[in-house]
Amino acid sequence: MLRYILLAALAILGPATVPAMADTVAAGERLTLQSKVLGEERTVFVSLPASYARSTQKYPVLYLTDAQWQFDQTRSTANFLSRNGLIPEIIIVGVANTDRTRDLYATRADFKQNGRTIPFPTSGNADQFLEFFEKELIPWVESRYRTMPLRILAGHSAGGNFAMHTMRMRPELFQAVIAASPWLSWDDSKELKALAPFLAGPDVKARALFFTCGGEGAEMKANLDALTNALRGRKNDSLRWDSAIYASETHDSVVIKSYFDGLRAIFDGWSAPRDPQTNLLTGSLDQLKTHYAKFGERLGVAMPAPEGIVNELGYQLLHLKEFDASIAAFRYNVERDPQSANVWDSLGDGLDGAGKKEEALASYRKAVSLAEASNDPRLENFKKQISRMTEATKPDER
Repeated sequence: MLRYILLAALAILGPATVPAMADTVAAGERLTLQSKVLGEERTVFVSLPASYARSTQKYPVLYLTDAQWQFDQTRSTANFLSRNGLIPEIIIVGVANTDRTRDLYATRADFKQNGRTIPFPTSGNADQFLEFFEKELIPWVESRYRTMPLRILAGHSAGGNFAMHTMRMRPELFQAVIAASPWLSWDDSKELKALAPFLAGPDVKARALFFTCGGEGAEMKANLDALTNALRGRKNDSLRWDSAIYASETHDSVVIKSYFDGLRAIFDGWSAPRDPQTNLLTGSLDQLKTHYAKFGERLGVAMPAPEGIVNELGYQLLHLKEFDASIAAFRYNVERDPQSANVWDSLGDGLDGAGKKEEALASYRKAVSLAEASNDPRLENFKKQISRMTEATKPDER
């Protein structure tokens, strides 16, 4: 922990110069926001899901502190989990922190350990940083991107303290929180002392909480035990929570496993039911819709069945020659996302399989029209569908 504090101190001494405009970064975008609340420019990193540009659906958002360190690995983690069907695709928004004790701790204090004191004269402005989230960052994100009202906040160390503080001070701002090795001993554990009665009481509005630590000694474990004991005293089960201790990880390395397991814990049960032997989806379209509706209720948001999963069901039914059920699945996607070229192309496949050639051709043409308007990279594939059907309907000239 001391090494981490010293690194933070070095970061404070030399704030990085922020860019004047948006820059492209690996698998994302780096932008600069002028904050009136903070009275300064803040660097923000944004990563959009792979399907974002070719659909009109809305996505959950993961907000992240310490983006200068955590953005790349968190983006990779989320992409891996969504690609394997364990969580939905999500938007990731990370804020870089140059003066971490100023931004992430709510009280002014110095770091003390083994008789040594490291002064942090600028510490204690977490509530101002939280106001930046609430009044500027989140409204900016939700006006700029297609988001569903499911917000997740993740933070590590001082960021973990901030995540827990945010959960207490703005209970309805985030529906889920991941606190990786939260440093709750800051300032004689003032935040921890306030958290314990809060977590045991009725004012918690978040629906999911996951917190962790590494093999970091008795003090950190005692802090997590205090959180666990408070949560076990809750009178209702609206908050689903879990914790983990990764004994072989350090304070620095614990964050990767924490975010991986934290996202899995939040979205536990999200995946559609499948046959374990074949990996095929089980159940009907109505059952699929019910599954995701119930999952959404658990997190307090409307959660429609994902377009990709519904499409998969449609093709599965088409392969089984259950044409009416297949077309119903494809039509459901078209009704929800009529500006998606891909769902019209899929509907064309269902209609074509059922022998409804004219309707299929009209659906393929709709897909091409939408793809041309949106510069969809699959445009040529959609055009091939029309060519295929046109060639098949030409009279034999022999």
